[in-house]
Amino acid sequence: MTGSFRSLRGLAVLGALLALPANLTADDGPGAPLSAIDWLSRALEMPLPQTPVPEDAPVFALPESEPPGSQTDIVTAPLDGAGMDTAGLFPSDRIGLPRDMWANSLRSEVIETISRLPLDTLPTAARLTLRLLQAEFAPPIDDVPGMPDALLLARVERLFDMGALEQAGQVIAAVPRPGAALNAWAFDIALLLGEEDRACAGMQGQFATKPGLAAQIYCLARGGDWQAAYSSLVAAQALHLLNDNDARLLARFLEEEDAEVTLPLQQVTTPLGWRIMEALGDPVTTAGLPIAFAHADLRGTSGWRAQIEAAERLTRAGVLQPNRLYGLYTERRAAASGGLWERVRIVQELERALTQSSAGAASEALVQAWPLFSAVELEVALAQMQAEALSELPVTGAGRDILWRLLALLEETPERLKEFAPSGTTASLVMALASGADPFETSSPPMASAIVAGFSDGDLPNTVQEQLQDGAFGLVLMEGLMLLSQASGGDLNAASGGLRRLRALGLDDVARQVAIELLLLERRG
Repeated sequence: MTGSFRSLRGLAVLGALLALPANLTADDGPGAPLSAIDWLSRALEMPLPQTPVPEDAPVFALPESEPPGSQTDIVTAPLDGAGMDTAGLFPSDRIGLPRDMWANSLRSEVIETISRLPLDTLPTAARLTLRLLQAEFAPPIDDVPGMPDALLLARVERLFDMGALEQAGQVIAAVPRPGAALNAWAFDIALLLGEEDRACAGMQGQFATKPGLAAQIYCLARGGDWQAAYSSLVAAQALHLLNDNDARLLARFLEEEDAEVTLPLQQVTTPLGWRIMEALGDPVTTAGLPIAFAHADLRGTSGWRAQIEAAERLTRAGVLQPNRLYGLYTERRAAASGGLWERVRIVQELERALTQSSAGAASEALVQAWPLFSAVELEVALAQMQAEALSELPVTGAGRDILWRLLALLEETPERLKEFAPSGTTASLVMALASGADPFETSSPPMASAIVAGFSDGDLPNTVQEQLQDGAFGLVLMEGLMLLSQASGGDLNAASGGLRRLRALGLDDVARQVAIELLLLERRG
Protein backbone atom coordinates (compact mmCIF):
# COMPACT_ATOMS: atom_id res chain seq x y z
CA MET A 1 0.00 0.00 0.00
CA THR A 2 2.77 2.42 0.90
CA GLY A 3 4.64 1.71 -2.34
CA SER A 4 1.51 2.33 -4.40
CA PHE A 5 0.84 5.56 -2.55
CA ARG A 6 4.37 6.82 -3.16
CA SER A 7 4.15 5.87 -6.84
CA LEU A 8 0.99 7.92 -7.14
CA ARG A 9 2.62 10.76 -5.24
CA GLY A 10 5.47 10.54 -7.69
CA LEU A 11 3.20 12.12 -10.28
CA ALA A 12 2.22 14.95 -7.94
CA VAL A 13 4.51 17.48 -9.58
CA LEU A 14 2.79 17.01 -12.95
CA GLY A 15 -0.55 15.65 -11.77
CA ALA A 16 -1.32 18.74 -9.70
CA LEU A 17 -1.25 20.69 -12.89
CA LEU A 18 -4.29 18.79 -14.16
CA ALA A 19 -6.44 20.71 -11.70
CA LEU A 20 -7.02 23.40 -14.28
CA PRO A 21 -10.25 24.62 -15.83
CA ALA A 22 -11.68 22.00 -18.18
CA ASN A 23 -12.50 24.62 -20.82
CA LEU A 24 -8.88 25.34 -21.78
CA THR A 25 -8.71 25.51 -25.55
CA ALA A 26 -6.05 25.14 -28.19
CA ASP A 27 -4.82 28.03 -30.29
CA ASP A 28 -6.10 26.61 -33.57
CA GLY A 29 -9.71 27.42 -32.89
CA PRO A 30 -12.14 28.44 -30.18
CA GLY A 31 -13.46 25.58 -28.16
CA ALA A 32 -11.07 23.06 -29.73
CA PRO A 33 -9.99 20.43 -27.20
CA LEU A 34 -6.39 20.28 -26.11
CA SER A 35 -4.28 17.18 -26.55
CA ALA A 36 -2.70 15.78 -23.40
CA ILE A 37 0.70 17.17 -24.38
CA ASP A 38 -0.70 20.61 -25.23
CA TRP A 39 -2.68 20.66 -22.01
CA LEU A 40 0.25 19.76 -19.77
CA SER A 41 2.66 21.96 -21.72
CA ARG A 42 0.41 24.95 -21.20
CA ALA A 43 -0.15 23.98 -17.59
CA LEU A 44 3.57 24.02 -16.93
CA GLU A 45 3.63 27.66 -17.93
CA MET A 46 1.29 28.48 -15.04
CA PRO A 47 3.08 28.39 -11.68
CA LEU A 48 1.52 26.55 -8.78
CA PRO A 49 0.80 28.37 -5.51
CA GLN A 50 3.98 28.84 -3.52
CA THR A 51 4.70 27.26 -0.19
CA PRO A 52 6.11 29.90 2.17
CA VAL A 53 9.83 29.68 2.86
CA PRO A 54 10.44 28.48 6.45
CA GLU A 55 10.90 31.29 8.93
CA ASP A 56 14.27 29.91 9.97
CA ALA A 57 15.62 29.76 6.42
CA PRO A 58 19.06 31.37 6.16
CA VAL A 59 19.30 34.90 4.80
CA PHE A 60 22.01 36.55 2.77
CA ALA A 61 24.16 39.11 4.58
CA LEU A 62 25.34 42.40 3.17
CA PRO A 63 29.13 42.42 2.80
CA GLU A 64 31.03 44.85 4.98
CA SER A 65 32.06 46.98 2.01
CA GLU A 66 28.50 48.07 1.37
CA PRO A 67 27.11 51.33 2.76
CA PRO A 68 26.19 51.33 6.47
CA GLY A 69 23.04 49.43 7.25
CA SER A 70 21.84 45.90 7.64
CA GLN A 71 19.00 43.68 6.65
CA THR A 72 16.82 45.44 9.19
CA ASP A 73 17.16 48.64 7.13
CA ILE A 74 15.29 47.08 4.20
CA VAL A 75 11.70 48.32 4.09
CA THR A 76 9.34 45.97 2.29
CA ALA A 77 6.02 46.85 0.69
CA PRO A 78 3.82 45.36 -2.02
CA LEU A 79 5.47 45.94 -5.37
CA ASP A 80 3.84 45.86 -8.77
CA GLY A 81 4.41 47.64 -12.05
CA ALA A 82 6.96 50.40 -11.68
CA GLY A 83 7.42 49.50 -8.00
CA MET A 84 9.46 46.44 -8.95
CA ASP A 85 12.04 48.72 -10.56
CA THR A 86 12.56 50.65 -7.34
CA ALA A 87 13.44 47.63 -5.17
CA GLY A 88 16.85 47.94 -3.54
CA LEU A 89 18.86 47.68 -0.36
CA PHE A 90 19.48 51.34 0.43
CA PRO A 91 18.43 54.81 -0.80
CA SER A 92 20.41 56.18 -3.71
CA ASP A 93 21.51 59.26 -1.80
CA ARG A 94 23.49 57.04 0.56
CA ILE A 95 25.96 56.45 -2.27
CA GLY A 96 25.87 60.01 -3.61
CA LEU A 97 23.54 59.41 -6.55
CA PRO A 98 20.23 61.14 -7.32
CA ARG A 99 17.03 59.17 -6.99
CA ASP A 100 16.01 60.02 -10.55
CA MET A 101 19.01 58.26 -12.14
CA TRP A 102 16.71 56.21 -14.40
CA ALA A 103 13.59 58.36 -14.31
CA ASN A 104 14.01 60.06 -17.69
CA SER A 105 15.36 57.06 -19.60
CA LEU A 106 13.55 54.28 -21.40
CA ARG A 107 13.36 51.08 -19.41
CA SER A 108 14.54 49.00 -22.38
CA GLU A 109 17.61 51.22 -22.82
CA VAL A 110 18.51 51.00 -19.14
CA ILE A 111 18.19 47.19 -19.24
CA GLU A 112 20.34 46.92 -22.35
CA THR A 113 23.04 49.18 -20.88
CA ILE A 114 23.10 47.25 -17.60
CA SER A 115 23.77 44.07 -19.57
CA ARG A 116 26.96 45.68 -20.92
CA LEU A 117 28.39 46.89 -17.61
CA PRO A 118 32.00 45.67 -17.39
CA LEU A 119 32.90 42.61 -15.37
CA ASP A 120 36.59 43.53 -15.23
CA THR A 121 37.48 47.07 -14.24
CA LEU A 122 39.28 49.18 -11.64
CA PRO A 123 38.47 48.48 -7.97
CA THR A 124 36.74 51.81 -7.28
CA ALA A 125 34.69 51.53 -10.48
CA ALA A 126 33.71 47.97 -9.53
CA ARG A 127 32.48 49.13 -6.10
CA LEU A 128 30.42 51.90 -7.71
CA THR A 129 28.91 49.41 -10.16
CA LEU A 130 27.89 47.07 -7.36
CA ARG A 131 26.24 49.86 -5.40
CA LEU A 132 24.50 51.19 -8.50
CA LEU A 133 22.88 47.78 -9.06
CA GLN A 134 21.77 47.46 -5.43
CA ALA A 135 20.35 50.92 -4.72
CA GLU A 136 16.77 52.19 -4.84
CA PHE A 137 15.95 54.58 -7.70
CA ALA A 138 12.82 56.07 -9.18
CA PRO A 139 11.57 53.87 -12.05
CA PRO A 140 12.40 54.67 -15.69
CA ILE A 141 9.90 55.31 -18.46
CA ASP A 142 8.12 52.00 -18.99
CA ASP A 143 8.36 50.84 -22.60
CA VAL A 144 8.43 47.12 -21.69
CA PRO A 145 4.76 46.42 -20.89
CA GLY A 146 3.76 43.16 -19.25
CA MET A 147 7.15 42.59 -17.61
CA PRO A 148 7.05 44.45 -14.29
CA ASP A 149 10.28 42.89 -13.02
CA ALA A 150 12.34 43.19 -16.22
CA LEU A 151 14.72 45.85 -14.86
CA LEU A 152 15.02 44.10 -11.52
CA LEU A 153 15.87 40.86 -13.33
CA ALA A 154 18.52 42.66 -15.38
CA ARG A 155 20.12 43.99 -12.20
CA VAL A 156 20.08 40.57 -10.52
CA GLU A 157 21.50 38.90 -13.61
CA ARG A 158 24.38 41.37 -13.86
CA LEU A 159 25.15 41.00 -10.16
CA PHE A 160 25.23 37.24 -10.70
CA ASP A 161 27.55 37.66 -13.70
CA MET A 162 29.88 39.77 -11.54
CA GLY A 163 29.96 37.02 -8.91
CA ALA A 164 28.03 39.15 -6.42
CA LEU A 165 25.77 36.32 -5.24
CA GLU A 166 25.10 37.58 -1.73
CA GLN A 167 24.28 41.04 -3.07
CA ALA A 168 21.96 39.60 -5.74
CA GLY A 169 20.28 37.42 -3.12
CA GLN A 170 19.66 40.42 -0.89
CA VAL A 171 18.09 42.37 -3.76
CA ILE A 172 15.70 39.47 -4.38
CA ALA A 173 14.99 39.22 -0.65
CA ALA A 174 13.94 42.90 -0.67
CA VAL A 175 10.96 41.98 -2.89
CA PRO A 176 8.02 40.76 -0.76
CA ARG A 177 6.52 38.49 -3.43
CA PRO A 178 9.12 37.65 -6.10
CA GLY A 179 7.83 35.94 -9.22
CA ALA A 180 9.00 32.72 -10.80
CA ALA A 181 11.90 34.31 -12.68
CA LEU A 182 13.35 35.94 -9.55
CA ASN A 183 12.88 32.73 -7.58
CA ALA A 184 14.79 30.89 -10.30
CA TRP A 185 17.75 33.22 -9.76
CA ALA A 186 17.42 32.73 -6.00
CA PHE A 187 17.55 28.97 -6.61
CA ASP A 188 20.80 29.23 -8.57
CA ILE A 189 22.32 31.52 -5.95
CA ALA A 190 21.37 29.25 -3.06
CA LEU A 191 22.80 26.18 -4.81
CA LEU A 192 26.19 27.82 -5.31
CA LEU A 193 26.26 29.07 -1.71
CA GLY A 194 25.54 25.57 -0.42
CA GLU A 195 22.02 26.37 0.78
CA GLU A 196 20.09 23.60 -0.98
CA ASP A 197 17.23 23.59 1.54
CA ARG A 198 16.60 27.26 0.88
CA ALA A 199 16.91 26.67 -2.85
CA CYS A 200 14.27 23.94 -2.88
CA ALA A 201 11.91 25.77 -0.52
CA GLY A 202 11.94 28.81 -2.78
CA MET A 203 11.23 26.78 -5.94
CA GLN A 204 8.09 25.02 -4.75
CA GLY A 205 5.40 25.49 -7.37
CA GLN A 206 7.69 27.31 -9.81
CA PHE A 207 7.65 25.62 -13.22
CA ALA A 208 7.51 28.47 -15.69
CA THR A 209 11.14 29.48 -16.01
CA LYS A 210 14.61 28.05 -15.72
CA PRO A 211 15.47 25.85 -13.90
CA GLY A 212 11.76 25.03 -13.40
CA LEU A 213 10.82 21.40 -13.75
CA ALA A 214 14.41 20.14 -13.55
CA ALA A 215 14.72 21.87 -10.18
CA GLN A 216 11.48 20.29 -8.95
CA ILE A 217 12.73 16.83 -9.84
CA TYR A 218 16.08 17.47 -8.18
CA CYS A 219 14.40 18.76 -5.02
CA LEU A 220 12.07 15.75 -4.82
CA ALA A 221 15.09 13.44 -4.98
CA ARG A 222 17.06 15.49 -2.50
CA GLY A 223 14.11 15.32 -0.13
CA GLY A 224 14.26 11.53 -0.28
CA ASP A 225 11.23 10.98 -2.52
CA TRP A 226 13.11 9.17 -5.28
CA GLN A 227 10.01 7.47 -6.69
CA ALA A 228 8.26 10.80 -7.08
CA ALA A 229 11.31 12.27 -8.75
CA TYR A 230 11.69 9.31 -11.11
CA SER A 231 8.01 9.33 -12.09
CA SER A 232 8.18 13.06 -12.74
CA LEU A 233 11.29 12.63 -14.88
CA VAL A 234 9.69 9.89 -16.97
CA ALA A 235 6.55 11.98 -17.50
CA ALA A 236 8.55 15.09 -18.35
CA GLN A 237 10.65 13.19 -20.89
CA ALA A 238 7.54 11.71 -22.49
CA LEU A 239 6.10 15.19 -22.89
CA HIS A 240 9.43 16.67 -24.08
CA LEU A 241 9.44 19.19 -21.24
CA LEU A 242 13.16 18.90 -20.47
CA ASN A 243 16.12 19.60 -22.71
CA ASP A 244 18.41 16.66 -23.44
CA ASN A 245 21.18 17.89 -21.16
CA ASP A 246 18.92 18.29 -18.11
CA ALA A 247 17.25 14.96 -18.79
CA ARG A 248 20.59 13.14 -19.00
CA LEU A 249 21.90 14.79 -15.83
CA LEU A 250 18.76 13.95 -13.87
CA ALA A 251 18.73 10.40 -15.20
CA ARG A 252 22.26 9.91 -13.97
CA PHE A 253 21.37 11.50 -10.64
CA LEU A 254 18.39 9.17 -10.14
CA GLU A 255 19.87 6.01 -11.64
CA GLU A 256 23.59 6.35 -11.04
CA GLU A 257 24.23 2.63 -10.93
CA ASP A 258 22.57 2.08 -14.32
CA ALA A 259 23.18 5.28 -16.24
CA GLU A 260 26.39 5.59 -18.19
CA VAL A 261 26.42 9.33 -18.72
CA THR A 262 29.55 11.35 -19.30
CA LEU A 263 28.99 15.06 -19.83
CA PRO A 264 31.66 17.33 -21.31
CA LEU A 265 32.56 20.44 -19.35
CA GLN A 266 30.78 22.81 -21.73
CA GLN A 267 27.48 21.08 -20.97
CA VAL A 268 27.75 21.61 -17.21
CA THR A 269 27.07 25.34 -17.26
CA THR A 270 24.20 25.73 -14.79
CA PRO A 271 24.38 25.69 -11.00
CA LEU A 272 21.96 22.74 -10.93
CA GLY A 273 24.07 20.75 -13.38
CA TRP A 274 27.22 21.56 -11.44
CA ARG A 275 25.60 20.58 -8.14
CA ILE A 276 24.34 17.26 -9.53
CA MET A 277 27.80 16.37 -10.82
CA GLU A 278 29.25 17.16 -7.40
CA ALA A 279 26.62 15.02 -5.68
CA LEU A 280 27.56 12.14 -7.96
CA GLY A 281 31.18 12.38 -6.88
CA ASP A 282 32.30 13.73 -10.24
CA PRO A 283 32.71 17.47 -9.54
CA VAL A 284 33.64 19.92 -12.27
CA THR A 285 36.37 22.39 -11.37
CA THR A 286 35.07 25.94 -11.05
CA ALA A 287 38.25 27.47 -12.47
CA GLY A 288 36.95 27.29 -16.04
CA LEU A 289 33.40 28.32 -15.18
CA PRO A 290 31.91 31.82 -14.71
CA ILE A 291 33.03 33.61 -11.57
CA ALA A 292 29.73 33.02 -9.75
CA PHE A 293 30.65 29.32 -9.48
CA ALA A 294 33.73 30.23 -7.43
CA HIS A 295 31.48 30.65 -4.38
CA ALA A 296 30.91 26.89 -4.38
CA ASP A 297 34.56 26.38 -3.40
CA LEU A 298 34.13 28.50 -0.27
CA ARG A 299 31.63 26.17 1.42
CA GLY A 300 34.36 24.25 3.21
CA THR A 301 34.14 21.18 0.95
CA SER A 302 37.06 22.04 -1.34
CA GLY A 303 40.79 21.83 -0.73
CA TRP A 304 42.83 24.74 0.57
CA ARG A 305 44.28 25.64 -2.83
CA ALA A 306 40.84 25.65 -4.50
CA GLN A 307 39.50 27.85 -1.72
CA ILE A 308 42.32 30.36 -2.13
CA GLU A 309 41.92 30.44 -5.92
CA ALA A 310 38.18 31.04 -5.57
CA ALA A 311 38.66 33.72 -2.92
CA GLU A 312 41.23 35.50 -5.07
CA ARG A 313 38.84 35.54 -8.05
CA LEU A 314 36.00 36.94 -5.98
CA THR A 315 38.18 39.45 -4.12
CA ARG A 316 39.62 40.69 -7.41
CA ALA A 317 36.04 41.27 -8.62
CA GLY A 318 35.31 43.28 -5.47
CA VAL A 319 32.50 41.03 -4.24
CA LEU A 320 34.33 39.28 -1.38
CA GLN A 321 35.82 40.93 1.68
CA PRO A 322 39.65 40.82 1.67
CA ASN A 323 39.62 39.63 5.28
CA ARG A 324 38.09 36.36 4.03
CA LEU A 325 41.06 35.93 1.68
CA TYR A 326 43.43 36.96 4.45
CA GLY A 327 42.02 34.24 6.68
CA LEU A 328 42.73 31.65 3.99
CA TYR A 329 46.25 32.97 3.36
CA THR A 330 47.11 32.60 7.04
CA GLU A 331 45.24 29.36 7.71
CA ARG A 332 48.31 27.10 7.62
CA ARG A 333 51.87 26.89 6.36
CA ALA A 334 52.20 26.50 2.59
CA ALA A 335 53.47 23.05 1.64
CA ALA A 336 54.56 24.08 -1.86
CA SER A 337 56.14 27.03 -3.67
CA GLY A 338 55.42 29.13 -6.74
CA GLY A 339 52.21 30.75 -7.91
CA LEU A 340 49.66 31.47 -5.22
CA TRP A 341 51.86 29.82 -2.59
CA GLU A 342 54.27 32.74 -2.94
CA ARG A 343 51.43 35.10 -2.03
CA VAL A 344 50.57 32.88 0.94
CA ARG A 345 54.21 32.95 2.01
CA ILE A 346 54.64 36.71 1.71
CA VAL A 347 51.42 37.52 3.57
CA GLN A 348 52.57 35.28 6.39
CA GLU A 349 55.98 36.99 6.39
CA LEU A 350 54.29 40.38 6.68
CA GLU A 351 52.20 39.02 9.53
CA ARG A 352 55.33 37.83 11.34
CA ALA A 353 56.98 41.21 10.79
CA LEU A 354 53.99 42.88 12.42
CA THR A 355 53.99 40.42 15.33
CA GLN A 356 57.71 40.99 15.90
CA SER A 357 57.52 44.75 15.15
CA SER A 358 60.33 44.27 12.67
CA ALA A 359 60.44 47.23 10.26
CA GLY A 360 63.32 45.66 8.33
CA ALA A 361 61.48 42.40 7.71
CA ALA A 362 58.34 44.32 6.77
CA SER A 363 60.23 46.48 4.28
CA GLU A 364 61.83 43.48 2.61
CA ALA A 365 58.52 41.61 2.42
CA LEU A 366 56.69 44.64 0.99
CA VAL A 367 59.16 44.89 -1.89
CA GLN A 368 58.47 41.24 -2.72
CA ALA A 369 54.73 41.52 -2.16
CA TRP A 370 53.96 44.30 -4.64
CA PRO A 371 54.89 42.41 -7.86
CA LEU A 372 53.29 39.20 -6.57
CA PHE A 373 49.96 40.88 -5.92
CA SER A 374 50.19 43.18 -8.92
CA ALA A 375 50.48 40.12 -11.18
CA VAL A 376 47.00 38.99 -10.11
CA GLU A 377 45.50 42.48 -9.70
CA LEU A 378 45.08 42.19 -5.95
CA GLU A 379 47.04 45.26 -4.86
CA VAL A 380 43.98 46.89 -3.28
CA ALA A 381 43.21 43.69 -1.39
CA LEU A 382 46.76 43.64 -0.03
CA ALA A 383 46.32 47.25 1.06
CA GLN A 384 43.07 46.47 2.85
CA MET A 385 44.57 43.44 4.58
CA GLN A 386 47.77 44.90 6.02
CA ALA A 387 48.67 48.47 4.96
CA GLU A 388 47.19 50.28 7.96
CA ALA A 389 48.95 48.05 10.49
CA LEU A 390 52.24 48.21 8.56
CA SER A 391 52.13 52.01 8.55
CA GLU A 392 52.76 51.93 12.30
CA LEU A 393 56.24 50.49 11.70
CA PRO A 394 59.21 52.72 10.75
CA VAL A 395 59.55 51.10 7.34
CA THR A 396 62.33 52.57 5.18
CA GLY A 397 63.74 52.41 1.67
CA ALA A 398 61.89 50.79 -1.22
CA GLY A 399 59.47 49.16 1.21
CA ARG A 400 58.34 52.61 2.36
CA ASP A 401 57.54 53.58 -1.25
CA ILE A 402 55.42 50.42 -1.64
CA LEU A 403 53.65 51.17 1.63
CA TRP A 404 52.83 54.66 0.34
CA ARG A 405 51.22 53.12 -2.77
CA LEU A 406 49.15 50.79 -0.63
CA LEU A 407 47.98 53.64 1.60
CA ALA A 408 47.03 55.70 -1.48
CA LEU A 409 44.96 52.77 -2.76
CA LEU A 410 43.41 52.52 0.69
CA GLU A 411 42.18 56.13 0.36
CA GLU A 412 44.22 57.23 3.37
CA THR A 413 44.03 60.90 4.37
CA PRO A 414 46.35 63.33 2.52
CA GLU A 415 48.13 64.15 5.79
CA ARG A 416 48.91 60.48 6.39
CA LEU A 417 49.99 59.96 2.79
CA LYS A 418 52.35 62.92 2.96
CA GLU A 419 54.35 61.17 5.69
CA PHE A 420 55.27 58.36 3.30
CA ALA A 421 55.23 60.08 -0.10
CA PRO A 422 58.34 59.55 -2.24
CA SER A 423 59.66 62.11 -4.68
CA GLY A 424 58.76 62.04 -8.35
CA THR A 425 56.09 63.22 -10.78
CA THR A 426 53.70 60.30 -10.25
CA ALA A 427 53.78 60.68 -6.47
CA SER A 428 53.18 64.44 -6.74
CA LEU A 429 50.24 63.91 -9.08
CA VAL A 430 48.74 61.28 -6.75
CA MET A 431 49.12 63.66 -3.82
CA ALA A 432 47.37 66.45 -5.75
CA LEU A 433 44.46 64.13 -6.56
CA ALA A 434 44.21 62.87 -2.97
CA SER A 435 44.23 66.38 -1.52
CA GLY A 436 41.51 67.72 -3.83
CA ALA A 437 43.84 69.97 -5.84
CA ASP A 438 43.77 70.25 -9.62
CA PRO A 439 46.13 67.75 -11.27
CA PHE A 440 49.01 69.48 -12.99
CA GLU A 441 50.04 69.05 -16.61
CA THR A 442 52.83 66.56 -17.20
CA SER A 443 53.81 64.19 -19.99
CA SER A 444 55.06 61.39 -17.76
CA PRO A 445 53.60 58.88 -17.26
CA PRO A 446 51.41 58.86 -20.42
CA MET A 447 48.25 58.33 -18.35
CA ALA A 448 48.92 61.61 -16.55
CA SER A 449 47.96 63.77 -19.52
CA ALA A 450 44.73 61.81 -19.94
CA ILE A 451 43.89 62.38 -16.27
CA VAL A 452 44.59 66.10 -16.55
CA ALA A 453 42.23 66.22 -19.56
CA GLY A 454 39.60 64.36 -17.55
CA PHE A 455 39.75 67.05 -14.86
CA SER A 456 39.76 69.98 -17.28
CA ASP A 457 36.76 72.16 -18.05
CA GLY A 458 36.60 70.94 -21.65
CA ASP A 459 33.23 70.32 -23.23
CA LEU A 460 31.62 66.91 -23.03
CA PRO A 461 30.53 65.25 -26.30
CA ASN A 462 27.21 66.58 -27.61
CA THR A 463 25.47 63.27 -27.02
CA VAL A 464 26.49 63.30 -23.36
CA GLN A 465 25.39 66.92 -22.91
CA GLU A 466 22.00 66.01 -24.38
CA GLN A 467 21.69 63.03 -22.03
CA LEU A 468 22.45 65.25 -19.04
CA GLN A 469 19.95 67.88 -20.20
CA ASP A 470 17.32 65.17 -20.63
CA GLY A 471 18.02 63.80 -17.15
CA ALA A 472 19.40 60.45 -18.39
CA PHE A 473 21.95 60.43 -15.57
CA GLY A 474 22.08 56.66 -15.18
CA LEU A 475 22.99 56.13 -18.81
CA VAL A 476 25.79 58.70 -18.55
CA LEU A 477 27.16 56.97 -15.46
CA MET A 478 27.06 53.49 -16.97
CA GLU A 479 28.72 54.68 -20.17
CA GLY A 480 31.41 56.29 -18.00
CA LEU A 481 31.95 52.99 -16.18
CA MET A 482 32.39 51.22 -19.49
CA LEU A 483 34.98 53.77 -20.58
CA LEU A 484 36.89 53.37 -17.32
CA SER A 485 37.09 49.64 -17.91
CA GLN A 486 38.77 50.38 -21.25
CA ALA A 487 41.00 52.94 -19.54
CA SER A 488 42.27 50.29 -17.12
CA GLY A 489 43.77 48.56 -20.16
CA GLY A 490 45.63 51.70 -21.22
CA ASP A 491 43.11 53.56 -23.41
CA LEU A 492 43.95 57.21 -22.72
CA ASN A 493 40.92 58.70 -24.50
CA ALA A 494 38.63 56.39 -22.54
CA ALA A 495 40.29 57.53 -19.31
CA SER A 496 39.57 61.20 -20.05
CA GLY A 497 36.00 60.47 -21.15
CA GLY A 498 35.19 58.27 -18.16
CA LEU A 499 36.57 60.75 -15.64
CA ARG A 500 34.68 63.65 -17.23
CA ARG A 501 31.40 61.75 -16.99
CA LEU A 502 31.91 60.99 -13.31
CA ARG A 503 32.69 64.62 -12.56
CA ALA A 504 29.70 65.84 -14.59
CA LEU A 505 27.52 63.76 -12.25
CA GLY A 506 29.10 65.27 -9.13
CA LEU A 507 31.23 62.20 -8.36
CA ASP A 508 34.48 64.10 -8.03
CA ASP A 509 35.81 62.05 -5.10
CA VAL A 510 35.18 58.81 -7.00
CA ALA A 511 36.89 60.27 -10.09
CA ARG A 512 39.96 61.20 -8.03
CA GLN A 513 40.32 57.71 -6.58
CA VAL A 514 39.85 56.16 -10.02
CA ALA A 515 42.57 58.47 -11.35
CA ILE A 516 44.92 57.39 -8.54
CA GLU A 517 44.29 53.75 -9.48
CA LEU A 518 44.99 54.52 -13.14
CA LEU A 519 48.37 55.91 -12.09
CA LEU A 520 49.39 53.22 -9.60
CA LEU A 521 47.89 49.98 -10.89
CA GLU A 522 49.30 48.07 -13.83
CA ARG A 523 46.63 46.36 -15.89
CA ARG A 524 47.20 44.28 -18.98
CA GLY A 525 43.97 45.14 -20.75
